[in-house]
Parts: sequence; C-alpha cells; structure tokens
Amino acid sequence: METITSRQNPLMTHIRKLAGSAAYRRQTGQCLCDSPKLLREAAQWGAEVQTVVSVEPWPEPLPEKVRQVLVPPEVMASISPAKTPQGVLFTCRAPVLPVPETLPGRRYVVLDGVQDPGNADGLLLSGGCADPFGPKTVRASMGAVFRRPVWSVTPEELAKTRHELLATKPADLAAMADVLRKYAREGKFCTFSGTNGGA
Repeated sequence: METITSRQNPLMTHIRKLAGSAAYRRQTGQCLCDSPKLLREAAQWGAEVQTVVSVEPWPEPLPEKVRQVLVPPEVMASISPAKTPQGVLFTCRAPVLPVPETLPGRRYVVLDGVQDPGNADGLLLSGGCADPFGPKTVRASMGAVFRRPVWSVTPEELAKTRHELLATKPADLAAMADVLRKYAREGKFCTFSGTNGGA
C-alpha cells in the first residue's frame, strides 16, 4: 500500500485526464470508476482493475497486481469526477470487443447518437453515442457495463447480427410494450432507439 499526498503526482494527473477526456480514455484503453459499489461489481465480474485509490484502506481482497494507493480527502476531492466523492475510485481496462457475426443471447439494445447516459443480453452503440466507459456513464449503469457486453457497431455490422431490428423512439417504448413482450417470448431481437438530442 502506498500513500500519495500531492495533487500534482503523475497518477493524480492521469486520473483527472481519464475523468475528463474520452479521447484520452480511448488512447490509454482505461476507464475511471467512482464508488465502492462499482469496485465490488468490477471485482465480481472479472474486470481488469488496475489501480484503486481510496481515503481509507480498501477492506476487501483484490488481486496482487492491483496497485493500491491511499490519498487524503482533499486529494480525493481533486481527482474524483463526482461532486460528492465516495472515498474510493479505480481505474480499469476498458474492454474492446470485436463485433461477433452472431450475437449470443436473444435481447439487445441498440443506441444511435445517444449523448446521455436491464433486461438485455448486451448493448450495441452506433454513430456518435456517449462514451460507455465515461465516469458518469459507468456510474449510471450501476455496474452493468461489467456484467453485459458493449459493442461499437456500424450499420453494416448491425445488419449481419441475424437479430430482428425493432426501430423505436424513446417515447414509443411504452406503446410498444406488447410487441416487445411478444418478441421476448418468441425470438431474437434488437430494440433500436435513436438520438435523444442530448436531453
């Protein structure tokens, strides 16, 4: 266990860049997660946790290769993407999954151009969606990004998945409930939801 007290330490600078830049996350292949719950989810589902930074020693077992760092509260406040830090954040390897020719499972959600951050076997992102491994998105997913696969796809790749595409607008989902229940019982499908315009 090491202790860092300087906000200018290279690791602290690295974490701030992960919090603020999707391009930097893509460049490094890492993402930043904030909260004890997310760390437990990541550990449970086999995410490649690399560094844990906390105000108090993390009380649960972690793989030996995980770097564990203690920082004072004021340093945590300077690096946490949350307005109210929960005392623990961590970096992990962001999975990059090649799009399979055939999707395992039956139910998928396809998002197109969604800028803001269930019951699906996976998530497919097409065209200009928000970074699925940005700190706010990971937090909003409640750890689902560690439990379900996330793919970035082109329309051509999506067409090859051999799943029925059900195109909807977010406002139409309630009206389509009966149709979705029918497909959930009978077949493989992707629910395709378009941009929310940043709302």
